[in-house]
Amino acid sequence: MDILLKSDIEFIVREQYRKLLEDGFTAPVFSHLNLEEHFPKIFTFWSFVLDIDAGNNPYRGSAFEPHTKLGLTAEHFTRWLKYLHASILDNYSGENANKWIAKSNELGMMFQYKMGLINDDSFLIGKK
Repeated sequence: MDILLKSDIEFIVREQYRKLLEDGFTAPVFSHLNLEEHFPKIFTFWSFVLDIDAGNNPYRGSAFEPHTKLGLTAEHFTRWLKYLHASILDNYSGENANKWIAKSNELGMMFQYKMGLINDDSFLIGKK
């Protein structure tokens, strides 16, 4: 079954953050956040990216800027992606599941590069 509804996105994000909060390395980064307040923004962002009910939930704001204040490391990104991908693949398959994995990898790489966590820019298209 593929990801088709905003409720699918909500389920995946909640699963991902449950895993992040159970992980002793990532929990300190996320446990101080009011996730119930933050979740609707995350749901709307991924709905927009996946074009699922995006017309009713237009995303506004910057996804990058809030992450700059969390003190994230490359290992945090690795685990964030690991738990997101597991939450997707353990429950869904199909075009949107694959799209979400690809988009999250792209965003994770971009965020790390912009935050100075990746110093090698050879992955950028057009770089020699």
